[in-house]
Parts: sequence; structure tokens; C-alpha cells
Amino acid sequence: MRLLCLAAGTFVISTGAYVMAGLLPVIQSELDISLEAVGRLSSAYAVAYALWAPVCGVLTRRWDRRRVLLLGMALFIGGTLGTAAVGSYGGMMAARVVAGAGAGMFTPAASAAAVAVVPRAWRARAVACIIGGLAAATVLAVPIGSLVGEWTGFRPVLSGIAALGVVIGVALCSLPSIRPSSSTGTPAATALQAGTIATLLAVSCLVSVADFTVYTYVSPLLSWMRAGDGAAVGALLFLYGCSGVAGNVAGGQLADRWGTRRTVVLSLALIALSTLVMPWARHFLVICLVIALWGVSGWMVVPALQSELMRLRPEAPGMLAAMNASAIYAGMALGSLLGGIVVSGASVAWLGPFSAAVACATLIVYAALPRLAGTDGPQD
Repeated sequence: MRLLCLAAGTFVISTGAYVMAGLLPVIQSELDISLEAVGRLSSAYAVAYALWAPVCGVLTRRWDRRRVLLLGMALFIGGTLGTAAVGSYGGMMAARVVAGAGAGMFTPAASAAAVAVVPRAWRARAVACIIGGLAAATVLAVPIGSLVGEWTGFRPVLSGIAALGVVIGVALCSLPSIRPSSSTGTPAATALQAGTIATLLAVSCLVSVADFTVYTYVSPLLSWMRAGDGAAVGALLFLYGCSGVAGNVAGGQLADRWGTRRTVVLSLALIALSTLVMPWARHFLVICLVIALWGVSGWMVVPALQSELMRLRPEAPGMLAAMNASAIYAGMALGSLLGGIVVSGASVAWLGPFSAAVACATLIVYAALPRLAGTDGPQD
């Protein structure tokens, strides 16, 4: 029940982020502003998340995890309600920053709390459960925003998400106190870990670059691949989201039973393969297979990497989860930027091969890391 409560909180937080993509036309119409201006509301949320998550991880490293979760959810609820209530664009921008800061506080703390309430052998699966809330949001948030927003406008949608946040906040109050463990380890070991942690964070960032180079422009790419009409493209995006949920679950299971290192290597290899063949996938069934493989592999790597990070410094899971979340969001922004350069400089046909090259480079960086105890086999 504790893990489900934390996963539900992550789902609500992530829905508040992803739903904006489905609400873009509605917000543009109601506020009479450009799509680019509406898009900056999402950028403000992402930047606030990426900047605040690591800072918060350091400032709250000795706090009870339940306290961090409740404060993060409160900020998210306030920011989301503010976005729904204010009438000015500047006010909405400020509210999205507050909501993003709350999300940057909640999600890493949820991962840290999940690791703390399960046995060691279940750590990766616990992380996967939390990330599963995020993966589920990618499946449901955009359709919810698009369909419900058309009927009611964007303000009731955001208010409804805030109301769900209140329900989760009440449920979080039932969690026991979760205190961070005390610091351990020699200075020499800590210095060695610092270098490994930095490399793993770079790997996490590069994985997001490889994924979001394609994902940002996946709709025009699928149209170029002759996937069909708009309904077919929507179905393929839904398939991607469902595959991501399945991949996240598989990643947690494999990391615990097979080892994080093998799981990460397999995931990166499959990301490279699935994106490399995209330009040659022309039959609809082949496209479905490629999109499903891409979704599974892209989400399978996340719980494995985060579990490996937390294993390095088990006394500071919250701070490491925050740093990893920041690296992922930075990779999203960089991937989107690089994808735009590829599209403008060449064409959407080159998005897949470029992403595959990034995945291969990431695999080389990861393979160069020294083998860490417990990463090549199942957890004790």
C-alpha cells in the first residue's frame, strides 16, 4: 500500500506536467496567445524542476521523507491551482514555476522513500513502481487534456488534478516517519564513488537525449514513415506509452534478478537498434514493432540506472534521486534542441539514426565504468 500511495502521487504529479501538451490549443484559444507562448509554460515547469530538484535534495537530505513529500505535494497543488485560477499570462508562468518546484521536490523523495520501505532485493522494483506512475501519465495525460479540455476548458482539468493531489496528500499522512540513514564510507571510497556517480548521471542525461531527440518530433516522424492518418499516429503514441509502462516494470524486475549492469546494457542496445531502423520501417505492422521496442527499451533503463545510483550511496537516496531527475530533465531539453537541429539541417528521416548514434556513445561511456559490486547479478 505504501508503494501504491507513492506511485499514485507520482502519477498525479506527472499528469500535471504532461497534461499541458493536450491543453495547448485550449489554453491558446482562451488566453489568445501564440502556441510558442503556451509552450513556454511547460518549459518553465521543466526548468524549475531541473534546477530545484538537486538543490532541494541537498537542503532536505536530513529531513524525514514524509515531510518532504507533503511539502512537495503542497507546492504542486498550489501551483496547479494558481495556473487554473489566475487570468494573466505572467501569473500562470509564476504558478507553473511553483508547480515544477513542487514536482522536483516530490518525485525524488518518493523514489527515496520507496527504497527505504522495501527489502534490499526489491529496490529496483520499488523504484520501477514509482517511475511507473510517471510512465502511466504519459499514456493518459495527453488524451485527458485533449478530450476533457475541449469540453470544459483547461481550468477545470487543472483544478481536478489539484483535487487529486489533495487526496494523495491526505493518504501520504498515513505513511510512517522515514528518516535518512547515516553517512558511511571512507573518504577515499567516497571520492571514487563521486566520479562514478557523475558518470552515471551523464549516462542518464544521454539516455534522455537519445529518447527525446525522436520523441519531441515523433508525430511528424510517424507521418513521414507513412504510419497512416492522425488516428493511426495517435494509436502508435498510445502503443508507445503502454510499451513504456511494460518496459518500466521489466526494467525493475531484470535489475533485481539479473543485475543493473546487464539491464542497462541491454536497454541501450535495444534503444540503438529500434531507432536505427526507423527510416526503413514502412509497413504499419513493422512500425508498430519498432515503436513498441523503442518504448520498452527507453523506459526499461530508467529504474536500473536509478537503482545503481542509489546503491552507491544508500545513505543519500533522496539527493541522488534528485540529481538523477535533474539529469533526465536536462537531457529532455537537450534532446529536443538537437532534434530541432537535425530536422532543420537534414530531415525527420535522420532523427532515428542520430538517436541511435547517441545511444551507442552512451553504451560506450557506460561500458567503460568499473564494475561495481552487486551490479552484475541479482540483489541479496
